[in-house]
Amino acid sequence: MLETLPIDEVHDDLKRAWGSHRNFILRAPTGSGKSTRVPRYLLEWQGFPDDKIIYILQPRRMAARLLARRVADEMGEKTGQTAGYRIRFESACGKRTRLVYVTEGLLLRRLASGDQLDDVGAILFDEFHERHLEGDVALGLAVERQLEGWQGRIGVFSATLETSSLADYLPESKVLESEGRQYPVDIQYLSTSARLPVWDKAAQAFRAAVSGGLEADILVFMPGKYEINRTVQAIQETREARGWDVFPLHGELSTDAQDRAIGIAARPRVIVSTNIAETSLTLPGIRTIIDSGLVRLPDFDARRGVNTLLTEKISRASADQRAGRAGRLAPGNCLRLWSESEHAYRAAYTPPEIERLDLSETRLQLSAMERDTDFTWFQKPSTEAWQHAGELLDDLGASRDGSITPIGRERVRYPLHPRFSRLLVAARERGCTDLVLTAIA
Repeated sequence: MLETLPIDEVHDDLKRAWGSHRNFILRAPTGSGKSTRVPRYLLEWQGFPDDKIIYILQPRRMAARLLARRVADEMGEKTGQTAGYRIRFESACGKRTRLVYVTEGLLLRRLASGDQLDDVGAILFDEFHERHLEGDVALGLAVERQLEGWQGRIGVFSATLETSSLADYLPESKVLESEGRQYPVDIQYLSTSARLPVWDKAAQAFRAAVSGGLEADILVFMPGKYEINRTVQAIQETREARGWDVFPLHGELSTDAQDRAIGIAARPRVIVSTNIAETSLTLPGIRTIIDSGLVRLPDFDARRGVNTLLTEKISRASADQRAGRAGRLAPGNCLRLWSESEHAYRAAYTPPEIERLDLSETRLQLSAMERDTDFTWFQKPSTEAWQHAGELLDDLGASRDGSITPIGRERVRYPLHPRFSRLLVAARERGCTDLVLTAIA
């Protein structure tokens, strides 16, 4: 029998919405079960075509794989039968697969390819509140496909996004909300020396939590792989770690290592994770959060003129999201490794990528489809940023007089910033591809 999840309370509301509206918007807290249950509900609904698949867009590869496996487990099947996934360099799908968890880049490429989508009955955009640029473009392309005659449905899932503007944008849509369950979380601020590395601060917080009598599982947020590995080592070296398992969790781990971190454990455990545990995964048993307050986000590096990953302070909204992971099953605790006064000066929300990133790669993609001047944006980019992107494409030879050039069309195939794809084209012409690939990496 399926475990009861908070999202189950809106099952009947969803069926009524599908009966009267083509599209839907679902706002529900992280951990409510919307990513696993709602696609299955739609597939099993009597009004959904028997010969169509459902794409469920995921911002992260690890989440796509783990969510597909969770749904398959609930259905008593192996991954790749009814529920599967497609991510870069890896696929677990077969002829019977109807629920396909897919990453943003792969879905975007299919929508941009001109395929008729005859086999697709719905596209569901999960974690849309994160507002990734590729997700914004994919949603716009899906809406345009509907306007051009595609008969499929669009669903948008969000934990925190304000829904009124999205409802105005998405045609024929119904908005539903699920409150979910949330127990109180006691938040403490542990301001320590700024000179102390963040992994040592986390180890001190772990010692304090265990010394205070904590026995349930702990989730530690760190910005990236390096900080995660240092944190795992620092915690394991404490006397209080005896009897605890300490696991890293990030996208570069092997499948087996990821499974060990999130699986059922015989002993209390500490999971040291990237931001994937903030929204994309539900980790049962977590009662305490240790939050570094840092995240690695795509941002524009003005020094190099390209988009890259930068370590930044999380917003207050993200801090609340992380703290909430401790209050899903019972009252919990959150230990923040910064001061309460500093918290008040943090940004309220993380700006969407369309406001942070260089847009030249996106403009090049839309130029190849002849849609760079009249695209159906949920949120239009600023005029200045869009013009700057066009000027850069002109400078790199990818466009001329507002139209894409042959070399620009060639570079659309590369999932890279146009500066880097221009280097690759030149490297291939000069026979030094390996050297240039290494330099770009």
